[in-house]
Amino acid sequence: MSARLNRRGAILPMTILMLAIMAVAVAITYARLSSERRNTSDAQAQMAAFEVAQSGLSRYLSNLPTGTKPGWGAATATYNDLPGGSATVTIQQVRDTTTGPPMLPAVYAITSLGTNTTARRYGASAATAQRTVATYALWTPSPFDLNAALTTLGAIDKAGVSGEMSGIDNCGVMPSIPGVAVPTGGYTGPVSPIDGNPDNIPVSLGTPGPAGTARNQVGVDWAGIVQGPISPILPHDYLYPAWPTAAQMNNWPVIRVNGDLTLPTDGKGILVVTGNVTLSGSQNWDGLILVGGTLTSNGNNHTKGAVISGLNVKLGQVVPTSNLNGNKTYEYDSCALQRALGRIGSIQRVRNGWIDTWPSYQ
Repeated sequence: MSARLNRRGAILPMTILMLAIMAVAVAITYARLSSERRNTSDAQAQMAAFEVAQSGLSRYLSNLPTGTKPGWGAATATYNDLPGGSATVTIQQVRDTTTGPPMLPAVYAITSLGTNTTARRYGASAATAQRTVATYALWTPSPFDLNAALTTLGAIDKAGVSGEMSGIDNCGVMPSIPGVAVPTGGYTGPVSPIDGNPDNIPVSLGTPGPAGTARNQVGVDWAGIVQGPISPILPHDYLYPAWPTAAQMNNWPVIRVNGDLTLPTDGKGILVVTGNVTLSGSQNWDGLILVGGTLTSNGNNHTKGAVISGLNVKLGQVVPTSNLNGNKTYEYDSCALQRALGRIGSIQRVRNGWIDTWPSYQ
């Protein structure tokens, strides 16, 4: 009788045990489902953040301005209207243009931090999804069509045989170019100071004057350069009478002069003069000189790069003769030109330079 009573009471513990096992199984299943849901939502949020970051980078690259070269300091742009969130794009110079030879272009790193704001997240402690993509880019200077070391759309009168007008690259990198280029019949004086390719002879650009053909052979958009208070093509760093110091000249600035100029000091960079220029004494200039009117050289001047005068012919004006007196040297220098023109160009992406693991390099 007692054995039957013992067997009849065993069903209750077994039932409780089975219910406990089932409850544990349900809890484990729910925890796994919740974990899978969180992992899936995290992955989707990360993918969405990646898309936002890439969208921000693409927009920035498509809207990159041409013209002025970005400096050393980081510059940031934020886009809050991207599908799925916002992106913060930063451009940072990694290496400046080398002085050469050989001259190497400036290198930039462009990073885009994308933040996703639309993905559905599970868990109150879930962090905002972010992803960074980046690309390397190079500063590419604008091409410049150069006719000679010394070019004019007016005329040149060379006094004496002293000095030199040389199209032989002082930097030793590029092939020789003509020493002097003028409209037909636009050169008077001895030709022995002219060196380059060809030697001892100026090259002809075509017929002279505002209606001539020479004006079309000089590839300078002079009307665009002198347009308005600030040129959209060649914005200046200094507007005369403001003049950079010797230390500031090491940045190879763009200096604009509205009217005539007697060069006050030695300099480097791009000098844009809408009127006439006078070089006196033993002044030196490295880079590019663009002159609307005439060029007058007195004394022992030395320019390395290139000089173009008489550009007001492109504006329909008649430009008188430029006078070269004394012992002056005009040398073609591709390195000086590249340094001067190196601030005028555009950013170009490096092929195969895109990465999506940028934070690991921070």
